[in-house]
Amino acid sequence: MLDNRYDFKDKENKWLNYWNNNKVYDFKQDKREVFSIDTPPPTVSGKIHIGHIFSYSQTEMIARYKRLRGYNVFYPFGFDDNGLPSERLVEKECGKKASEIGREEFSKLCYSITDKYEEEFRNLFSKLGVSTDWNLLYKTVSPSSIKISQLSFLDLVNKNKAYYKKAPALWCNECLTSIAQAELETKTINANFNYINFKSSDNEVFTIATTRPELLPAIVAVFINPSDKKNNHLIGKKAIVPTLNIEVPIIGDEKVSIDKGTGIVMCCTFGDQTDIEWWNKYKLPLKNIFTNDGCINDSVDKYKGMKIKEAREAIISDLDNNGYLEKIEEIEHEVQVHERCGKEIEYSIINQWFINIIDNKEKFIEIGNSIKWHPEYMHSRYNEWVNNVAWDWCISRQRYFGVPFPVWYCSKCGKPIFADESQLPVNPLIDKPNSKCECGSDDFIPEKDVMDTWATSSLTPLINMKYKEESNYENILNPMSLRSNASEIIRTWDFYTIVKSYYHFCNKPWENVMISGFVMADKGEKISKSKGNNKFEPIDLIDTYSADVVRYWAGSGRLGTDILFSMDTLDRGKKLVNKLYNVCRFIEMHLVDYEDKSFDNYEYFDKYIINKYNEMEKQYIKYMDDYEVGLGLNILEKFFWNFCDNYIEIVKHRLYRPEEFKNNARYSGQKTIYMILYKLLQNFSPFFPFITEEIFQEIYKNNKSIHLTEIKKLDFNFENNIENGDQLINIVSDIRGEKTNKNVSLKTLVESIDISLSNELNIAFEEAIDDLKATLNINNINKNIMEDSEYMIKNIVIESNNEKGTRV
Repeated sequence: MLDNRYDFKDKENKWLNYWNNNKVYDFKQDKREVFSIDTPPPTVSGKIHIGHIFSYSQTEMIARYKRLRGYNVFYPFGFDDNGLPSERLVEKECGKKASEIGREEFSKLCYSITDKYEEEFRNLFSKLGVSTDWNLLYKTVSPSSIKISQLSFLDLVNKNKAYYKKAPALWCNECLTSIAQAELETKTINANFNYINFKSSDNEVFTIATTRPELLPAIVAVFINPSDKKNNHLIGKKAIVPTLNIEVPIIGDEKVSIDKGTGIVMCCTFGDQTDIEWWNKYKLPLKNIFTNDGCINDSVDKYKGMKIKEAREAIISDLDNNGYLEKIEEIEHEVQVHERCGKEIEYSIINQWFINIIDNKEKFIEIGNSIKWHPEYMHSRYNEWVNNVAWDWCISRQRYFGVPFPVWYCSKCGKPIFADESQLPVNPLIDKPNSKCECGSDDFIPEKDVMDTWATSSLTPLINMKYKEESNYENILNPMSLRSNASEIIRTWDFYTIVKSYYHFCNKPWENVMISGFVMADKGEKISKSKGNNKFEPIDLIDTYSADVVRYWAGSGRLGTDILFSMDTLDRGKKLVNKLYNVCRFIEMHLVDYEDKSFDNYEYFDKYIINKYNEMEKQYIKYMDDYEVGLGLNILEKFFWNFCDNYIEIVKHRLYRPEEFKNNARYSGQKTIYMILYKLLQNFSPFFPFITEEIFQEIYKNNKSIHLTEIKKLDFNFENNIENGDQLINIVSDIRGEKTNKNVSLKTLVESIDISLSNELNIAFEEAIDDLKATLNINNINKNIMEDSEYMIKNIVIESNNEKGTRV
């Protein structure tokens, strides 16, 4: 029997142990169709916040739903311990920078500290009821993942998709590493448009407006649009850079915007992507004036050692003092910042490894078109990103902890030497190539850079399928069924995974993509660790409300739509979970003498609720098949409250007092609640896995978990018009409402009612008459038939304090 009170802490621990001991969620290769999920491995950078709970819970609910639909669910879990966030975490814990510790020792610290946090993450997700197969756990810098990442790199090199080049690269002087275009964010700042007077070689004064006067020492050319009638006469002359007295050419190019600033722009190496394009196009010289940590280097004697913003102020002061500064305008200006630290990015010229993506953008669009995006409008975000990609993917990172490139360089001829596959995983700082260079040298310089974290994270389908291992899942996971993630990483994780899948297999990586929204804080900004706006610890919410209630909040959001964290939603979830348990205790009490057997003589309201349920479940399945978890939960919850507030209130009289009804009326109610409850527990189980398991095992005494049962349609074809049943429910509500208005008990006798009904509704009314009389406690019903509407209650006589009250 169910306990009088549901102790969620005790029961949740009980069922976690049961699921683990019985390997309920373990993937087993059998004849069932596989449904595989490629989930985003959370970044190991500290505590998990409520935003993770939101997005991971919705994916997990899909995993549970697919098991109920008969699929063999492949649901792994991973940890992304590879990247800057993990490095920062370790530096914070150690109180030292990686450069102070040393690479090998720092890597050891990274492994031990991330292991500790990963165990905390695993415990939290387990407490939440995440039904992953922990035997499929992976890490992005484990030996097996490093091997797969290095295999991928070597395959791309062999296919001429990866190349080594000294080229301008996006550089973060805060994180001290190059970054990719996809790691940029746009930020609006208050800035100054500085109008600076230049002179031409024939002493004509002209003005250039710039927000970055500190780049004056890096000017290599001045550009004017040939169509600019006001200024095009300067093309072909020389420009003299003020205060520096450097001459640079004035060149015509149609890319210059005539109506921005003065229509004349300076080209520096490098201020933006246009500078890089002109530098390549016109073979301009290189003037690299910044150090890696964001200072002016020794090539600019007057300003060397200054931070960029210090140099900006000093140069503005010099320009003003020498009469070159015409005016300053305050403007709002968009700048590009590194998504990890929020600092403005610069450019640096260094040798780096790149993956060619520019030449295959049409293919990546084509693959994106072959994938089903949920919601569909997220597909356009992917296409927009691919269409706007401006340069190849730089995968070199100047970090300490990450996946090493399996590369050395010959110290004599400079040729790159690649590791043999048999050597992998390899660390070029420790290991050596298997053979000499073609030039005969056996002296090698190891590649010190590590790979961009996305170069490995984009391989999660390959990591899951155990790519190129003797025992692998390549035949069932290529492609995988589902990728789930937030919208902000469409441009990184989704795009780069499609790139890798195309280059390795000429195939899409998954059939479907499920995009979640963000959890928003009070200010309308997304909750994140970096913003420090996470007021609620997930573990505290689980301990206070239960995992099922927290999951209710997480499951209530629409796909792709941002959601506010709401205590009101938690309270609604708590109310729903309590109601589910209490109504099940009521049902259990009336099933003590129940024996399941073949039966077809159902009462009217039993047929009605079965039809009503089938109608709901059809829509529920459609929503869940479309990954609309929130809509599925919503329609289920609405049915459940109708089931409790109306049907249970009607059927309970037959259950309590069967002697007042015809033969089999009680059994009809018993069988109906037995069947409907079984189905409702299945439907609720993706959202409330703990309490549904508790109720299912106590009432149905099944030998297997509810999460391993299969949803099957209630196979009934009752000729029972749902609309008529809804109208009868409305009649019940109207009469009960009248009792409430008179402040009398719902059990108070109704002496008589006068009611007009349509002919069709009258037939249903007669069939349900016993339940209606018992529910409403009515003595006499006076009916008339009418044609112009469904029903009209003309008169109700209610006993009140032994006096009769009349309503017309």
